[in-house]
Amino acid sequence: MLWVIVDIVLAVLALAGLGLVVLNLWRKVKELGREVARAGEAISAATDQLADVQAQLPPHA
Repeated sequence: MLWVIVDIVLAVLALAGLGLVVLNLWRKVKELGREVARAGEAISAATDQLADVQAQLPPHA
């Protein structure tokens, strides 16, 4: 009977540890998503600026 309780306790601890790992990864993924969004906005702004500069250049023959 004692080994059943030990197994249950170990299983619960393992699941709790796995839950903590998943929660930590989820937070990191959310932060990475925010960084990717900021980078996308910066690239979009730079692309718009480049298009404006190219539009002001004379066409080449």
